[in-house]
Amino acid sequence: MDPLPNAASCRLLCPKERFEKDKGGKVITVLPKERFEKDKGGKVITVHRKTCHVISSPYWIPDAVHEKSHHLQFVGEGEEGVKYCYSCCQKILEKAYFYCSHCPENYHKECVESPSLFQSSDHPKHPLQLVLLPRDDILYCISCKQDCYGQFYVCLICDFIIHLFCAINPTSLTIDNPKRHEHTLLYIPRKSNMVCDVCGSEKESRYLYACLQCDFMVHKDCVSFPYVIQVSRHSHRLTFTPSIPYKEWTNCGVCQKKINENYGKYSCIKGCAFAVHTRCALRNDVCDGRELEGVSEEVYENTKMFDEEGDGIMRHTSHLTHHQMRLGKMIERVYDEIKQCEMCLLPFVDDSRVYRCLQCDFNLHESCAYLPRVKQFMLHAHPLILKTPTVTRFQCRKCHRYSCGFRYVCDQGCYWKLDTLCASICEPFDHHSHPHSLFITCDQYTLKICSICREENQQPLSCDKCNFVLCFNCATLPHKVRYEHDEHLLTFSYKEEANNEVYCCEICEEDIYPKRNGFYACNECGLAIHIECLLGRDPYLKLGQKFRFGRSEIRILANTWSTRPVCRKCKRRCPYKTKMEFENVIFCSFDCYSTILKKLV
Repeated sequence: MDPLPNAASCRLLCPKERFEKDKGGKVITVLPKERFEKDKGGKVITVHRKTCHVISSPYWIPDAVHEKSHHLQFVGEGEEGVKYCYSCCQKILEKAYFYCSHCPENYHKECVESPSLFQSSDHPKHPLQLVLLPRDDILYCISCKQDCYGQFYVCLICDFIIHLFCAINPTSLTIDNPKRHEHTLLYIPRKSNMVCDVCGSEKESRYLYACLQCDFMVHKDCVSFPYVIQVSRHSHRLTFTPSIPYKEWTNCGVCQKKINENYGKYSCIKGCAFAVHTRCALRNDVCDGRELEGVSEEVYENTKMFDEEGDGIMRHTSHLTHHQMRLGKMIERVYDEIKQCEMCLLPFVDDSRVYRCLQCDFNLHESCAYLPRVKQFMLHAHPLILKTPTVTRFQCRKCHRYSCGFRYVCDQGCYWKLDTLCASICEPFDHHSHPHSLFITCDQYTLKICSICREENQQPLSCDKCNFVLCFNCATLPHKVRYEHDEHLLTFSYKEEANNEVYCCEICEEDIYPKRNGFYACNECGLAIHIECLLGRDPYLKLGQKFRFGRSEIRILANTWSTRPVCRKCKRRCPYKTKMEFENVIFCSFDCYSTILKKLV
C-alpha cells in the first residue's frame, strides 16, 4: 500500500500540470481569439442587453493538436515603449507579457491565462464565467467602474461584471485606515443602498466596508479618498473632516446645495467658511485627486506680467521691454473699431482706461494689463499659464470663439486653451442682464440651453433662484460698444420680462425679439441691432493676421468697401466688417471657411 503523502507535498494541480504529469506530452498557450473561435458556436448569453459569448475552453491545448494556432511567447522583461493588449485594449504596464510569434499582437498575462470559471472573493456566492464581448460594445466593471472591452468575468445568475484584473486582484476582506476610521473595517460583498458616511451618497453599491461597532459604512472607493486636496474653486487647500467646523456656512462650494453635517466633507485647511461635498470635491474638473498631505505647496513666483515705474507708467512683459506704457483714457472715438486691446481683442470705447505704448501702437485695457501669468480657472484642476499670441489662431475651450489674442493654456497635457475673457470669469458672477448672482452648479457633462443665445452649451453659468442660464459666449460679450452711425454708446440688452415687444435691426432690418435673444440698443435713440450684425461672427480675429495651411495662407482682411464680395459658402455678399481670403476665394467667416474646406483641398 502506498504511503500517504505528507502535508507539505499536498497541493492542487492545474489542468495543465495534470496533463503534463499523466500524459507526458507538451502543452502550449493559445491566443484568446483562438479560444473564442473554438467556442463561438457554443453558448451565448445576454448581459445588460449586450450579447456575450461564453468561453469554456482552457487557455492551453496539447502540442499534438496545435496545427493552425499561433505560438504565444512569454516575455519576462520586454522592451520599453507603449504596448496595448489586443484582447482588452488596455495598456500593458507590466514588463512581463505575451506576444504572438506570427502576428504583431501583445497580451496581458492575465488576459491569456484566465480560467473559464473563477471563484472571486468579490462575489463569493457564485462562480464567475469568462465571456467575450464584441469590440463594438462596452460594459462597465462593478469594481473599478471602468469600461469593459473584450474578455471579462460575469455571474450568470446576478449579472455581476468584473474585469479580469479586478477579479485576479481581489478586494481585501479587512482594511485598516485610521484617517478614515479608527477601527478595522470589514468587507461586505453584497448589494446595498446604505448611505456612505464619507461621501453621503445613497447610490447602489456592491462594495461596502463597515464597522459594526460604530455603525460606520463606507464605499470601497471612498476608503482611499485623499485626506488633503487642492480644488479649483478655492485658493487654499482643503482637508477631509467628518463634521463642519462652523455653522454659518452650510452650502457646497461647487454645487451650491446644502451640506449634511452628519457625513464627511472637505473644508478649508486655513479656516475659511468654505466646504465642499466629498464627491463634488473629487470631480475631474475640480480636483486632480492627488494626496497633498505632507507635500509642500507650489508657489508660483513672479506671476505679475508688468513692472510699475510710478505716475501711471509700466513696462509689460508681453511687449518690448524697452517700451514704456502710460495709463490714460481712450479719448478719441474710433468708429471703425480698428483700435483693439492686444490681449482680449475687444475694441476700446470712450470711457476705457487704457495702457498705451509711448513708442508704438500697442494698447491694453487696464484690467488686461494686470492679468497674472498663472491663473487657477474654476473649471480646470490644473493652473493655467498666460501665453502671448502665436502665428496661428486658437479656439477657446468655453466660448468656442476663434481668437488671435492672448490665451491661458494648461502645460500638463490637458489641451485646455481659454481666451482671457473666459479665464477671468469667477464665482459668484454678476451679469448686468440678470438681477441674481450666477454659479456653475452642474458637472462637466451637463448640457443646458442659454437663455440669451438659445444655444446648447456644456457646463454654463446658471441662477439657483430661477431658470436663467448664461453661456460663456454671452457672458463675455462687451457691455458697451460703438456703432459708426450713432453718436451714443450701445448697451447689451436682454429683456426677460418682455411680452410681445419687437424691434427692427438697424443693419439687416429683420425683427429682434427681446424675450428670445440678446441685442445691442441705444437708450437715447431707440436704435437696436443684432449681436452678430454689430460685432460680426469673428470679432476676436485680428485684421492683417495670416494663418498657414499647407503651402497656402488664410488672411483676415477688412471688409469696408462699398461693394462687398460674395462668400463662397453662403452665396451672399459678406455683411461683416472682416472677411477671410484663401487662395483668392472669399469667406465671410471662419465657420464658412471650415465648412467648405474639404471641397477646396
